[in-house]
Amino acid sequence: MRLGTFLLIPAALTAQAPFPWDKSPELPWETSIPGDPPLPLPLETVPATPVPQRLVSLSGDGTLRISDAQGKVSLRLGLSGRPAILLRDAGIPMTLGDFPYHFPAETPLTKGLGSLPLAGGDFRAALKGLLWIVDDGERRITLVHPATHQVVYLPLPLGQNWAVYLYPERLEVRERPSLAEEHQESVCWSISWLILLPQFVRLGLPPPAGNPGTAFHPFPVD
Repeated sequence: MRLGTFLLIPAALTAQAPFPWDKSPELPWETSIPGDPPLPLPLETVPATPVPQRLVSLSGDGTLRISDAQGKVSLRLGLSGRPAILLRDAGIPMTLGDFPYHFPAETPLTKGLGSLPLAGGDFRAALKGLLWIVDDGERRITLVHPATHQVVYLPLPLGQNWAVYLYPERLEVRERPSLAEEHQESVCWSISWLILLPQFVRLGLPPPAGNPGTAFHPFPVD
């Protein structure tokens, strides 16, 4: 076999197996004017009865694992880069030092669309139990719903050094200026939660069949 032909084989295999985030359609981000940071949601009362939990582990190299109550790994996921921004629920900041972290196994998204505030109000109440990740490639937001083991990818606009804000009616990202451009106005983009409804429907689907925790499939497949 010729060397040139041999070298083409890995490239052909790569072309036939795109990463899952490559299949995510671009989103209709709109330019907007940066406003004040969003106010946090009111603190929730602690439920009288314990809520089932999912234990999520995340390492600095971008390996995420979800374990069930028995400690069995039920999902293993590889990110496209190293975690740079971590948020949970409606925008609560996290760090790698917070992991392993327990996420609820029952969330508003597990209860169907009827439980979502589609007719108005603060949509962020429906985001409880989600994990938001921007890796150092900064080209997408990886959105993980540990309760259902579902993952969606939100492509970002062109830019870098993002800050992420969750408002009652929209998701907003701002490109933070460098130190040399600190007096320059931030580039800001936003998208309505209602436009992202298909992604939330996907996140609310039941867990995939089979054994998604296998080490041989670090990326989820449809």
